Amino acid sequence: VPLMKARDAAAVTARQARRRPAELHGARGLAEQLRPGLASLADPAVGAPAEGPGRDRVRVLLDAAGTVLDAAAHAIRHGDPVRLPRPALEALKDPGLPEVFGGAALRAARRLAALLDDVLETAEPGSGRTADPGEARLRPTVPALVPLVLKAVRAELRPGSPVLRHAVRVTGAACAGYLLGQVLPFGHGYWAPMTSVMVMRPDFTQTWSRAVARFAGTLVGVGTATAVVQLVRPGMYLSGLLAVVSAGLMYALLRTGYAVSQVFVSAYVVFLLGMGGARWDQTVPDRIALTLVGGVLAMLAYAVYPAWETPRLRTRLADWLAADGRYAAAVLGQYADPAGARREDVREALLAARDARIAWREALVRAEGEPVRHRGLSRAAADGAGEAVAAFGRGAMLLEAHLPDRAHAPAPGAAELAEALREATGAAARAVRERRVPEWERVRALLDGGNRVPESGVVREAAERLLDSLDEVSQALRP
Repeated sequence: VPLMKARDAAAVTARQARRRPAELHGARGLAEQLRPGLASLADPAVGAPAEGPGRDRVRVLLDAAGTVLDAAAHAIRHGDPVRLPRPALEALKDPGLPEVFGGAALRAARRLAALLDDVLETAEPGSGRTADPGEARLRPTVPALVPLVLKAVRAELRPGSPVLRHAVRVTGAACAGYLLGQVLPFGHGYWAPMTSVMVMRPDFTQTWSRAVARFAGTLVGVGTATAVVQLVRPGMYLSGLLAVVSAGLMYALLRTGYAVSQVFVSAYVVFLLGMGGARWDQTVPDRIALTLVGGVLAMLAYAVYPAWETPRLRTRLADWLAADGRYAAAVLGQYADPAGARREDVREALLAARDARIAWREALVRAEGEPVRHRGLSRAAADGAGEAVAAFGRGAMLLEAHLPDRAHAPAPGAAELAEALREATGAAARAVRERRVPEWERVRALLDGGNRVPESGVVREAAERLLDSLDEVSQALRP
């Protein structure tokens, strides 16, 4: 999640991507490589054994890596030189590692030490890896953003787009609220559509919680402010002071919660209108009634034009499974052709898999509060399948940590296994959408045959773990 947030924060246009400073991609790129490196060293399946001297040395190396990363992060935040304890460097540069580790574990330890050297070089001021702080960074002009806006709008002009559905709901609720505000015998008729727009969100759960919070906060704020007005009888200046205090408290407590902010907003409105001579009985009924009308309209918009996530959970899970399959196939493709494979393919597949996982997690959270039955994917099945697909993605990540150099010979059976995983996960995604249990016979046949995939090695061990995870997906979805 932090890596995804960092990537979103550094998102720029294509022109800016060619000219952006090193801070926007250097440290983040290293972090992306460190994650599988740390995991491959720590995991007993592909790294050091679970017990013995090798595991003790792994703990020392991981502790040293944490110390280096903490020191680098502190230096980057404060612009200070990196202050690194000597024991951490000695642990990472220990010449006796080949006596403890071998094979994949030794490669992972050396790769981790090289990456941490790059981290220190990036974090050190004056190392040449960072841009001049005084260099101007110009924001794109409005004309330059117009093509991007048009592209985004065109991408959402489709019936299944949640953005389009939300826009239609907000438009309908706002128009209906405005008409009702004009018809009802209250002043300030714009309060109803404003309430609908403020509480509506693309998912039902947030809309419902915000509608309840807004009405409850309005009720408490209006009631408290009315009581103050009735007891104190403030004049124009005192009402203005109370309005300023209410606004200040609203900004001070804005992050406390939506209901709390609405308490002070409602009090602010009562005091502000009191400055103009409006009596409390001219504002309180209007505010409460029109807030209730706006909240009801927001809920009716969901009832008339719903966008439930629960029925789409299978689709989200299928998309994530297929994306992880493409990622695993891209990684195996590097083993099949180390000299000619594009490393960018792995990166693009990884980002697509992360986007699919985030979409699944967001849909799962939204579905928790929806008043809709599971329709074929129960909570237990969703949790089990989600954990299995996540384990499949971790297996592919561990395999990525041991990518061979371009001078290495192709790994036997890697090309066939990559193609089998790509086709199997694609077919499994269709099966999940159609409420069938996916099968993995082709992948199993490649591993059971033993002719194409060797009985030992990184590819074999990783492939067996991937198949175990896929079997767990089928087990979780089996009725």
